[in-house]
Amino acid sequence: MEKTPTLNYHIVMSLKSNFLKVYTLTWADMKGRYRNTFAGFLWVMFNPLIMFAVHSIVFKHILKLDIDRYFVFLLAGLLPWVFMTSTIQATANTFVTMRDVLMSFQINPLSLLLSKLLDNFINFIIPFFCLFFFVFYNEGIPLRGILYLPINLFLMLLMTLSLNILVSTLQVFYRDIQYVIQFGFSILYFLTPIFYPESLVPLDYRWIMQINPFYAVIKPFQNSLWNFNQGQLHESIFAAAVFVGIVSIASYLTWTRKRNELYLFI
Repeated sequence: MEKTPTLNYHIVMSLKSNFLKVYTLTWADMKGRYRNTFAGFLWVMFNPLIMFAVHSIVFKHILKLDIDRYFVFLLAGLLPWVFMTSTIQATANTFVTMRDVLMSFQINPLSLLLSKLLDNFINFIIPFFCLFFFVFYNEGIPLRGILYLPINLFLMLLMTLSLNILVSTLQVFYRDIQYVIQFGFSILYFLTPIFYPESLVPLDYRWIMQINPFYAVIKPFQNSLWNFNQGQLHESIFAAAVFVGIVSIASYLTWTRKRNELYLFI
C-alpha cells in the first residue's frame, strides 16, 4: 500500500527546492558579475582594499588621527559598513528589475534577495580575511575576540537581509526609496564611527551613535578585534541583537502586508 507523503516530507522538499534555487541564483550572479572582465574574480578584492588603503593614508598619515592599531580599527568598522550599505543599495531595486523573472517563473521573490546577499557576502569575506591576516600579522588581534567573529558575522548578515527585504519591498510601491537610501547613507557615513572612534564624539552627540542600527552591528566587530573587553563585547552583542530583532520584525510585517500586492506594482 502506497504511503501518503507526510507534512514533514513536504516541508523538507520545499526547503530543499528553495535552497537549490538560492544556490543556482547565487552561482548565476557570481558568474554574471565577472563575465567578460579582464581581472575576473580579482575585482572582488579591489574595492574594499582600495577603500581600506585610502582611509589609512588620509586619516592615519595625513590627518594623523592618534588611534592605536588603526588598521585593526578600520578592518572592524569600515569593511562591515561597506558590505551592508553596498548590498542594500545594490538590491534595493531587485523586485523591479527582475520583474520578468518573477512573472515568468515560480520563484519566491525573497530567494532573489537571499542569492544577491550571499553573492555579496562571498565578495566581502575574501578581502575581509585577507586584510584580517594582514593586520593580525602587523598589529595583532586578541585571540578571544576572534572567537566571536561568527556571531558578529551572523548578526551583520541578518541585519542586512532584513533591511534588504524592507527596502526592496517599499521600493516597489515608492520608487524614490532608492534615492532616499543613497542620501541617508551619505549622511550616516560621517555619523557612524568607522574611521574615527566613538571617544572623539562629544557626549552631547553620542545619542546619535546609540540609535544608529549600522553602528549597533559594527560595534561588536570593534569590541572583538580592536578594543577587546568581554563585558563591553557582550553588551554590544546584546544591543546588536535587539536592533536586528526590531528591524527583522519591521521587515516581516512589511513583507506580509505587501507581498500579495507585489506583482500588481512591479
